[in-house]
Amino acid sequence: MSFARTLRKGAVEKGTITQQNKFVLILDNVYDTFNVGGMYRVADAAGIQKIYHCGDTPLPIEKNVVNNKIARASVGLYQYISWEHQNDTEQLIRMLKQQGFTIIALEQDARSIPFDQYTPTNSPIALIAGNETFGIDKQVVNKADVVVELPMFGINKSVNVVVATGIVAYYIRRSLNHGM
Repeated sequence: MSFARTLRKGAVEKGTITQQNKFVLILDNVYDTFNVGGMYRVADAAGIQKIYHCGDTPLPIEKNVVNNKIARASVGLYQYISWEHQNDTEQLIRMLKQQGFTIIALEQDARSIPFDQYTPTNSPIALIAGNETFGIDKQVVNKADVVVELPMFGINKSVNVVVATGIVAYYIRRSLNHGM
């Protein structure tokens, strides 16, 4: 029995973990399998219902073969959080907008505001995290309703994509739950 299973006694099958507000995560060409696995831990902590693997983002299971690096890094949570592959991130965004989602890009960009200056509404939310080196594709950023960033106070210009996503996702969830 994995560590994650002992923590989630009520969740016995994929997709059973739900929250009041719809919240999904879009991975736009996140390449590192350990980062992808870490996103499942973030999703669980922040009550994210689904992860979209876009472009070349590796999948937890492909052609009936489990990606062991993602499985280990996710502590098995890929089995409990719904996920789906989408080739085209822009097409996915169009579909989610038609369903009433607010699209939030986590990116350092001219439009970016500090993440804690954004106040989520009650609409469903899709948070986009991008490639470890190049970030979110510029065309995808341009389709976002809001662009947020993690202000940096040291000499480095960014933190790991999983760390940044975790901070912002948790802020969004807390804001939704407490009307901040």
